[in-house]
Amino acid sequence: MLLQPPPPPLGQPSLLALGPLTLVIGITFLMQAIAVALASVAVREYRGVRLFFVSTLFLSLGYFLLLWHPRLGYSIGISSNVAIYTGNLLLYLSVCQFTETPPHRWIIYGLIPLGYVALALTYFFPIPILWITESVNTPLSAASAFVLLKSDNKAFRLGALVTAIPLILYSLVSLTRFVSAVFPQAGIAPQLDPAAGANATQPIFVLMVFILSFLWTAGFIFMISQRLQTHLNELAMNDMLTRVRNRRAMHELLDYELRRAEREIKDFSIILLDVDHFKRVNDTYGHDVGDEVLKWMALQLQQSSRIQDTVSRWGGEEFLILLPSTTLDEAVEVAERMRSHIEATTFSYKDVSLNVTFSAGVSFSKEYQNVDHLCKVADQALYVAKQTRNRVVSQTQIQHTG
Repeated sequence: MLLQPPPPPLGQPSLLALGPLTLVIGITFLMQAIAVALASVAVREYRGVRLFFVSTLFLSLGYFLLLWHPRLGYSIGISSNVAIYTGNLLLYLSVCQFTETPPHRWIIYGLIPLGYVALALTYFFPIPILWITESVNTPLSAASAFVLLKSDNKAFRLGALVTAIPLILYSLVSLTRFVSAVFPQAGIAPQLDPAAGANATQPIFVLMVFILSFLWTAGFIFMISQRLQTHLNELAMNDMLTRVRNRRAMHELLDYELRRAEREIKDFSIILLDVDHFKRVNDTYGHDVGDEVLKWMALQLQQSSRIQDTVSRWGGEEFLILLPSTTLDEAVEVAERMRSHIEATTFSYKDVSLNVTFSAGVSFSKEYQNVDHLCKVADQALYVAKQTRNRVVSQTQIQHTG
C-alpha cells in the first residue's frame, strides 16, 4: 500500500508534507494541461499535441486520487497509479506522434499490457504497488526521452532536447525510487524517517515530479512554438503553390550572394526561365491544369538541378534558379540539361497529357553590382529566347547581338 509518512513532531512543520505537495502537483498538472490545450487550439494540424494534453490530465487525476487515497481506501491508491501510468503512456505516444516516430513494438505489445496486468494483480495479491509503478514508469519515461533525442527534425531540435532532459532525470528518479524500495538496505535514497521504509521518500519524489513535470511541459510547449515559427518562416519564404522559394526570399538570397561574391570572390550565375505557351494551357484546359503544370515544373527543376542550386518562383510562370560558384558557361550547360529533361518528360494530370517546354536567359554576377541589374540582363536574354521558344540564351549572346 501507498502509506503516508509519519506526521512531523508538533512545533516542527514539514516543508515536505506529502498531502500539500500532492495537491500542488495535481493542480500543476491541471494548469499544464490547460496551457497545452490553449497551444493545441493554434496548432490543430500538429499530431500529438492533443494527446499530450490528455496525458497531462491523467497525471493530474492520478495525483488528485493519490491525495484522497488514505481516506477512500486501497482501491483508490491503485486507481491513482493506473492513472499516472496511463498519463506516462500517453506522454510517450504523444511524443511519438509529434516527432512522427512509430512507437516501438516491444512497448506497444509488451510493456503496456504487462503494466496494466501487473497493476491489476496488486489488487488481489500482496505485491508492493511501488515496485510495479516504478518498474513500468521508468522505461516509459526513458523511451519518451529517447524518441525526442533521436528525432532529427531541425524545426524543433532544441525544444526536443529541452523536453528530453527532464524526462531522463524523471526516469532516473523513478529508477532510484524503485531500487530503494526493493533494496532498502542499500541506502541509495534519502529517508525522512528510517522507520517509514521506502515510502518515506514519497514527498521528495513528489517534489521532484513537480519540478521535472513543469520543465518537460515547458519544453513541449517550446517544441510547439519552434515548429510553428519554422512553419511561419516557410510560409513567408516559400511560394504557396509550388513550395519552392518565393520572389522575396530569392531576392534576399541574391543580395547575400552578391555581397559574398565581393568579399570572397565567388561569383555566381542565375537562370531566369518562362514556361512556353502557358497562357494557352490556361485558356485550353483551365487554371487548375495550369497550376498543376507550375507545380510539376517546379518539381522537375528541383530534380534536375544540382544540390547547391536554389529554385524559386519569380512570378506567374517564371522561375529563377540561383547557381552559386558557377561560371556563365557552366550555368548555360545546367540550363540546357534542364531544358532537355523537361522536353523529354511528359506532363500528365487526370486525362490531360502535355509536352511542356521553357525558354531561359542566363546571366553572370561578375559584371553587375546589384540584383536588379543582374535580373534585368537575364530577362533580356529570356526575351530573346522566347522569340523561338524552347531555347537557352546567355548574356554574351545578347551583347553580341546588340
